[in-house]
Amino acid sequence: MKQPEKIQTRKDEVRFKTSDTRRIIGKYLAANVLKTWKEDFLDESTGEVITIERHEILFERGKYIDNDLATQINFSIQAEEIKEVEVSNQRRLATQNKRTGLYPYKVSASIGMKRHNFILQAQNVTKAIEVATDFIELNFTQSFDITGVKLMDDVVILNDRLRKYVEAQEGANEAGEEADNAEEQRGDVKYYKVEAEVAIKAEDEEEPGKTSYDFIVRTKDVDTAKVVITAWIDAKVNERTEKDGDERKVVDISILSASPFACNAIVEKAFCMAYKDQEEA
Repeated sequence: MKQPEKIQTRKDEVRFKTSDTRRIIGKYLAANVLKTWKEDFLDESTGEVITIERHEILFERGKYIDNDLATQINFSIQAEEIKEVEVSNQRRLATQNKRTGLYPYKVSASIGMKRHNFILQAQNVTKAIEVATDFIELNFTQSFDITGVKLMDDVVILNDRLRKYVEAQEGANEAGEEADNAEEQRGDVKYYKVEAEVAIKAEDEEEPGKTSYDFIVRTKDVDTAKVVITAWIDAKVNERTEKDGDERKVVDISILSASPFACNAIVEKAFCMAYKDQEEA
C-alpha cells in the first residue's frame, strides 16, 4: 500500500546560515543573496559627499542548490562579495510584507455572551490580535475569543480629544478641553463612520484641490464629529505649512455620509505603540 506523502509545514523546516558550501547542496536558498557595497556621490548643490549603500542580487530566493550553483556561491564567498548564505530544506518563495507603520484594524471578540468590536492600530494582523488580547484582559473579566480581524486601510481614527478647539461646555476645563473620561461621565459615547471631502487651496492655485477621507470618530453626535474632523484637518494643514513653507488653507469640508459605527472602544495609540517593532537602524 502506497504511503501518503508527508505534509510539509514550517514546523518541519530546517533553516541555517553557513559559508561551508558542502552543506548547502540539495537545499534551497532561503533569502536573496545580495552583494553590498558603498559609493560616494557629490551633492553639487551643497558640495557635500554623500555615501549611498548599493545592493545587487546575485542569487534569488527559492533556487535549488545543485553542484553548479554551489560552485558559483563558493566563488562569491572566496571573492568576498558575500560572507555566507541562508538555506532551507523547503522551497519558500512568498515573503510577508514588512510594515513599519501602524495601520487601523477592527478586531471583533466574543466576551462572555456578548460581541464586542475594537478599533486599534497595529503593524499587521498578528500584532492587532496581540493588542486586542492585552486590552481585553485588562478591561474585562469574562473569558473571550477573538472572532475577527479586519484591516481598515485609509481610515483615520479620531478620539474626541480635540474639544479644546470647541467652546467650553459642561464637563470641560477652562480651556474647553475635556478630561479623558468626560464622555463616559456624560454617558454620550458614540462612534461614527464619516466620509468627508476636503477642499484645500495653496497660494499659487486658482482652484482648490479636493481629497476624500474616511474617518472613525468617537464623539457625541455628527455635528461634533465635523468639528473634530475640521480641527484635525486644520492641524495637518498647519503642520505641512510649517514644514514646507507652502501656505495653504482649508476652503471647505463637506460631509458626504455619516452613520453610526458598531464599536465598543478605540484603543489609545500609546497602548498600541507598545507592540510596534523597533525599526532597525
